[in-house]
Amino acid sequence: MLESLLFCALPYMMTVQDLKEYRECREDNKKIEYVADWMPTVSTYFKDEDVKQALKVIYCESSGRANAVGINKNDTRDIGLWQFNDDTWAWLTPKLKIKKDRTDPDTATAVASWLVYNDGWHHWNASKTCWNN
Repeated sequence: MLESLLFCALPYMMTVQDLKEYRECREDNKKIEYVADWMPTVSTYFKDEDVKQALKVIYCESSGRANAVGINKNDTRDIGLWQFNDDTWAWLTPKLKIKKDRTDPDTATAVASWLVYNDGWHHWNASKTCWNN
């Protein structure tokens, strides 16, 4: 699966747009390769067509560190692979009957996929310039 996500091709007759797309593809691949260890987990919870996007979000949010912690200006924390905010996690925990911590990669990825398929990718808009080419 990783090989199919990482293929970037240059056409024989190249345009400026082709070069731009090739460069973006190579940049995406670097991000995906960096967090490739999470591919089995992500593939369990996300549709095949969304795996690449999910891996890029993980890269952009936590650099693939399941115990990553970010402190916000309002003193809330963003924690885990997906950098779930304290407020978001508190809202989702009873709603989804979450039993594990957001540092648990399977739990966090399952919750992330639920959010994506029920409400879209906008929950990670703060890092959108990094993951959305």
